[in-house]
Amino acid sequence: MTTSTTDEIERVLRLIRCADIAYPGSELLASFLMDSADRLQTARYILQRCAVVGDSDSLDLAALLADWKRLIAFFITDRPAHPPSDKAVIAAISKRDGGKCCITGLANSFWDPLVVVPLLPFGTFHVDKELHEMLGIFIGTDLLEWFSSKAANQNPYQSHWLVRRSAAAAIPQGFFRFKCENQSVEYAVITTTIGDLNRPSIVAQAPFIEFRGFSDPSSSHVENPDTSALQLLNHFSAPIRWTLVSREIAQKKSQTLPIGNWQTASLWRSLADRGATVMSMAWRLLPAFVRIRAYRGLAFLGFRMYGGSGSGDVQRIPFGMYLKACFKRNFGSLENEYAALQLVRRHTSIPVPHALDFVSDSKKSWLLMTKVPGMGLWTCIDGLSHSEERALVHDLQEALSQLRAIPKQVAPEYAITNAIGKACYDGRISVCAPDDPEQGEFVGPFVDEAAFHNRLRIRALPNFSQRNGHRILFTHGDLNMRNVLMHNGRFSGIVDFEMSGWYPEYWEYTKVHFVTKLRQRWPRIMGKVMEPFGNFEKELEIEREFWDHPFPS
Repeated sequence: MTTSTTDEIERVLRLIRCADIAYPGSELLASFLMDSADRLQTARYILQRCAVVGDSDSLDLAALLADWKRLIAFFITDRPAHPPSDKAVIAAISKRDGGKCCITGLANSFWDPLVVVPLLPFGTFHVDKELHEMLGIFIGTDLLEWFSSKAANQNPYQSHWLVRRSAAAAIPQGFFRFKCENQSVEYAVITTTIGDLNRPSIVAQAPFIEFRGFSDPSSSHVENPDTSALQLLNHFSAPIRWTLVSREIAQKKSQTLPIGNWQTASLWRSLADRGATVMSMAWRLLPAFVRIRAYRGLAFLGFRMYGGSGSGDVQRIPFGMYLKACFKRNFGSLENEYAALQLVRRHTSIPVPHALDFVSDSKKSWLLMTKVPGMGLWTCIDGLSHSEERALVHDLQEALSQLRAIPKQVAPEYAITNAIGKACYDGRISVCAPDDPEQGEFVGPFVDEAAFHNRLRIRALPNFSQRNGHRILFTHGDLNMRNVLMHNGRFSGIVDFEMSGWYPEYWEYTKVHFVTKLRQRWPRIMGKVMEPFGNFEKELEIEREFWDHPFPS
């Protein structure tokens, strides 16, 4: 795809994102563009249909969105899938597919049996003339012809497969995508992450991507399923997910948010803190080697009980605690987090983990801390209603106000440091800095903002830099959607303070954009959160210039 082609697609996507459309309308329209068979053709279709006379910087998307919703509705069904009536056909398909689920590879289960069902849960149908062109633009003329004239006439071997019953129920909800080539027996199964909170267990347990394949027809003597059906399911996966998320949000409009929030829990937090402090003081009287041996055992037990956390260095363990470990090379990151958590708890009412112990040996460091109630924002951000988003913005503004007011009482000779006045641990800084075997991934500290900005320079833009003169404020430094916690639709805490320290006032905002590549709702929410603290769009623009150029190796 050429640069000009990519620019044209990106321009239309940007116009969709900037349109004044109630959430998640822009996401629905973005899926029409980004999940289409030919993005360039779709982009030009949108421009031609939705152009505003005399205004090249906006689109009239209302009619397109209404038709798109109407088209998606044809592909959503809550009807249970039924197997073929011929038991011999069921037996032949089960044998052809090896007695395992074609989606997950799992065998039969008493609680979740294997079933033979149609690949297309919504069946076949004809759309009206107005939507026929739109469908052709979206799935392409070849797939449109197959769906319109061939799909309904296939024999059961071509149109059915063997899957777990729970997987069959998840397909019409758009939880699975499929990538395959024409006439190929191999395909990839990809789990979608849109609307993660209510994912069925069969989806939550499946890997993000898994490669599967149908049997060789010459050995099974039974025709394989037509992979055109998988291509159709792939196109409509994201649109279906966003439609169901939209319905979920609509149902929330009549619901009231839970009474109280993180600030009303300060009394309980104070009592819990005192108990945890007393216990941790007694625990730390034990020799380091005894505590480390206990942590190794607890980490193993926690993995067996709760599984992994998705982050290799963090493990949930019994008694409402988490254990974080790192190798000696990154010892400073846990040392910084231990101090930062104490600092934040001392100066603010923000719910953060209580750091109970920090201990090291010659190979690894261990940080023991309490669990903060809630789940990562990434699990529920897609389904946040307008009122929930507004409450989140308010709560984060209050949290950042407190965070940014923490006084700097360490290393007065340096302006920009981590929470204990030492070198900064931040991938954004270290990625553009020359390798230093002694410092590793740690950079600084910096005597002033000018020295900090000088370190961010890259060879491709030698005279390009941020302006100096910003306030230097305490910063979390990694406010991604895993580190902001939610409970019952409300903000419940912040975790992972490894990168925290004192940075220029724009750093929190630009780092959100640096680490967020997919869900764009989060940067938009953070844009609203940062409004009381200043406009940092110019700083973001400069940062993007750096990111668009290769960093030195």
